[in-house]
Amino acid sequence: MAEVQEAHSPKIGLLTKQDILQMIPQYHIRSIFIRQHLDREIVIGTIGDRGGGKSGSDAVIGIIEFLLSGKKVWSNMVIKCDIEIDDITAREYGLNSGGVAHYESLPIEKDALLKLDESYRGGCLVIEEINIQYSNVRRFMSNTNVDSNEVWQQLRKFKTSLIYNVIDEMFIDSQLRSLTDVFLMTYDTAFDLDSLHEKKNTGVDFKWTIWPMSGYLAGEQGKYLRTHKALPSVFFHFQPWRGVYDTYKHQEKGTYSLSKREREKALKAEITMESSDDIENGVNEYQWLIDNVRKLKQSKMEYLEAHQLWQVLEIVENGKTPKQMGSIVPSFGINKHHQSTNGKWIYKIESFSLPTNKN
Repeated sequence: MAEVQEAHSPKIGLLTKQDILQMIPQYHIRSIFIRQHLDREIVIGTIGDRGGGKSGSDAVIGIIEFLLSGKKVWSNMVIKCDIEIDDITAREYGLNSGGVAHYESLPIEKDALLKLDESYRGGCLVIEEINIQYSNVRRFMSNTNVDSNEVWQQLRKFKTSLIYNVIDEMFIDSQLRSLTDVFLMTYDTAFDLDSLHEKKNTGVDFKWTIWPMSGYLAGEQGKYLRTHKALPSVFFHFQPWRGVYDTYKHQEKGTYSLSKREREKALKAEITMESSDDIENGVNEYQWLIDNVRKLKQSKMEYLEAHQLWQVLEIVENGKTPKQMGSIVPSFGINKHHQSTNGKWIYKIESFSLPTNKN
């Protein structure tokens, strides 16, 4: 049944109520990678171990960066997202009542894509395990690889972006590697050593390490070719996006959905990208820790034995235990490095910037 405009709501061209509902979330959920003013495509390659969050990360990036802004996403996965919009917010955009904004990817027709069909203009391709069907380094002269490489090189003319994942970037053809703007390595923090001991569930938080291969993210001066450094790691809080995603289904049939929450919180859902020098539960609660870590990094110390580290960070004075801090300090770039001859853990203090004090 065709949708009709809601009574007494303003007419915006020939938009239906669902069209308006689908426009709203983009104003409440911030972009991750896209720089709108550049008005060009982006190629993102997500890498990581099995179960490390590649598919989930790519699906959410596709939703945030493209589906929410009204652009098409074509994928060999099924990517779905329902966002409930409350009445109060809906009225701000001229509707009498809220509802559910639905987003869904379109399937990829491989033959049509490889023939550069005009229908693949102006959106984003999200390709799961791209080395299996399109770009495999061991089949670099196959017809599929040759045709795929032509497609990747024509993306600029199509203004079509590409998000793909693969276990290792060396699994794909070298031409695709050279065209990639951003490599994103992800792993599920449930596999951290401390998280394993604490039996943390999977699919809650992913840690992203981002390499700017072109000047798109960090400028020409900041790209990896010049700096040989990744950007500061970030945490992607995936749990709100798990929804009805069934990790036991085949990936190409997986469904990703934003969990429906209480109406007053529905539009507060957003991708949480926190600098690794932030603590997820709130900076204010841990300001003492940020201050002490800042002093430690300014001291240029590179290694500290565990008990010395806890003294410098003043954890006892602030009511924390070594066990609690063991799962927190990696967020600040302080990681277990090796054990001394007497069995004591030695921590390495990585050098990177910390947030300035908030007045």
